[in-house]
Amino acid sequence: MQEDIDKSYRIAKTPEDISELIAYIGDHGTNYDDINDVVAIDTEDTGLNWRKDRVVGWSITVEVGTGWYIPTLIWDNEKQQLVDFMFGDKTGTEVSTMIFKKILKGRKIIGHNYDYDSKMIEGSFKIDTLPDLWADTILLVHTVQEEGVGRGGAENFGLKKIAIACQKELGLDVEKAANEEQIELKKSIQENGGAISKAKYEIYKADLDILGKYAAADTDLTFRVYLLFIKKLVEEELVDFFFK
Repeated sequence: MQEDIDKSYRIAKTPEDISELIAYIGDHGTNYDDINDVVAIDTEDTGLNWRKDRVVGWSITVEVGTGWYIPTLIWDNEKQQLVDFMFGDKTGTEVSTMIFKKILKGRKIIGHNYDYDSKMIEGSFKIDTLPDLWADTILLVHTVQEEGVGRGGAENFGLKKIAIACQKELGLDVEKAANEEQIELKKSIQENGGAISKAKYEIYKADLDILGKYAAADTDLTFRVYLLFIKKLVEEELVDFFFK
């Protein structure tokens, strides 16, 4: 097993944090000849219907072991409703829109089932990021291992399931971490009066620090899975087949 890299997950809460985040993204330039020069993005949402649900926050990773979460909406326990997250005098939605338009435009985006995330981003921020998609890790895994990480079926392409199956190669104890994260997340949702059923999973009711850490961990996993399977893609001489 590879030696694990310390994890550093941050939550943007102030204008100063946003400036640091922009610098973090900018420190990793876009080299279109490098298949490892990518940004991983994931959204957390009010539900799964991209036509009516909204992004409550999103996470980004550009380096193994790191990740940022940027809230756009936050649950107000007193008002019992979602309210705008404020960075000084700007809402989280305004800040996120600016980052996607000015900082991430043209970057090589990777995501897990990114077709869904791109629709959520377009619905909440009015920005089409799909043209900037470089690779979807579901399709990447499918190209290298047609049946996924199990005996076949869509469930074998879930991010956590892929990461658990490959945890030795990733240098992580993913199963232990994922279980702990799920327990912590569900507990926080319930403590804030939220539902955790399969039919209704109110992730947005989790405390910001817990949700942010959970979200950043997901993009870190996506980033790691991409790097692992892009290496396998090269070994199998499938790079041209996948990208072209």
